[in-house]
Amino acid sequence: MLDFPVAPPIVVKDTPHNRKLTTLSEARIFVDEMLHQRRLTTLRDIKARLDGVKDLEAAIEAIGALRELLAAENLTA
Repeated sequence: MLDFPVAPPIVVKDTPHNRKLTTLSEARIFVDEMLHQRRLTTLRDIKARLDGVKDLEAAIEAIGALRELLAAENLTA
């Protein structure tokens, strides 16, 4: 499920250029990096959901939760 596509891709505000998350694997890597920078409990929850994906429904829900969190934190472009 790591190559599960994120559609539409999540575009994250990043420096020096915006970052596009197009797969579940890219989303997991991004959340890992964010956990090193921020100590948000919700990020840990999202990380656990992304790591625990076993089927299509879980992947869709985990990506949706990440998308909502990034929007709430004003990190989407």
